[in-house]
Amino acid sequence: MSYVGINVGALTVKVATIRGNARNAAVIPHQGRPLEILHEVLARPEFADAECFGVSGQLGHVPEVAAIQRALREVEGTFDAVASLGGESFLVYLLVDGKLANVLSHNKCAAGSGEFFVQQIGRMGLGMEEAVRRSFDGKVVPLASRCSVHCKSDITHKLNRNEATPEDILHTLHDSMANKVIALLEKGVRAPKRVLLIGGVTHNDAMLAALRNKLPDTDFVVLPESPWFEAWGTALLTRDDPHHRSPTFAAPPELGHLPPLHAYGERVQVIDSPPLQAPPDGPLVLGVDAGSTTTKAILLDPSTHKVVASHYGRTKGNPVAATRECVHALIDAVGNRPIGLIGTTGSARELAGAYLGTEHVYNEISAHAAGATHFDPTVDTIFEIGGQDSKYIYLRNGVPID
Repeated sequence: MSYVGINVGALTVKVATIRGNARNAAVIPHQGRPLEILHEVLARPEFADAECFGVSGQLGHVPEVAAIQRALREVEGTFDAVASLGGESFLVYLLVDGKLANVLSHNKCAAGSGEFFVQQIGRMGLGMEEAVRRSFDGKVVPLASRCSVHCKSDITHKLNRNEATPEDILHTLHDSMANKVIALLEKGVRAPKRVLLIGGVTHNDAMLAALRNKLPDTDFVVLPESPWFEAWGTALLTRDDPHHRSPTFAAPPELGHLPPLHAYGERVQVIDSPPLQAPPDGPLVLGVDAGSTTTKAILLDPSTHKVVASHYGRTKGNPVAATRECVHALIDAVGNRPIGLIGTTGSARELAGAYLGTEHVYNEISAHAAGATHFDPTVDTIFEIGGQDSKYIYLRNGVPID
């Protein structure tokens, strides 16, 4: 008989099956579709003949604490604590005589998380393996790491102003995440000698190195079962007391619905991009928006104010390289044309302006106002939703007032 333990987390679905002495496991990101992803996983051959099921975590009937406690019974040796390094938050379970005595966590705003790290390396155009490897080449730099919103802004500004290298940012993020775990461990009554690490972040060698460097006298242990520890414990509980012949889920909360947006279509005017104009014989105007997430550039005919060419690319934490990519793309589109004037805006406007050799550097609010009133002089309100932040701008006679 086979027993399946399912753990539905904030970001992943973990499935572990026990069949005699054999075990199989899978950890799959669910991207907000846990039941759909679970259905696909259970259709795999290694899970197809499952007979008894248990579910923990979100939507589950088995408490995660009970699942972790049960799995600990199968692990050799004793531990002072279990640190759960998950995608959404970090938790520390304090142990007394092998039993869970207390659970410690940060508040949601202050908590570091594996998913926050994934988001930041995605903005830098890096994969996980490369990000972990390059982290070892960096150093710790000042970073507003307590709040994820402020941290994200600080990362963007430091990279865009060339105040830190990507390696420094990666190393500092790992250092910050390790500090959050250690702060929880220090809330225990005694210094931990042996800590079991579980959760998806246990795959991250740079994070493990940061923890071990900060607490060299503590033995941080990662088991083969660590990435799917809760699912394993759930499967063991299911084997101990098999009840459910199919996965049983708690009812998800029901959310209300608003009318669909297309019902208000007549109230929206979309300004379509006009067809590109053929390049004139004279000099062109180059405009660059070096933003936190994307970098945009256009060539403008100064006599008609019409767009000759444009390019939209990712900043990837390197605004100079992104600006260079835009320039090459424009050259590929219209050839190497003379430029009579260059203007820059965006969070990296000073760096892009210095790279392009121009003094015409403008903040985004002025640029928004000029662009909006060009298309409609009566506009008095602008909402801008960018990669780094969102803005409300109030105009009076085309001038930003608030």
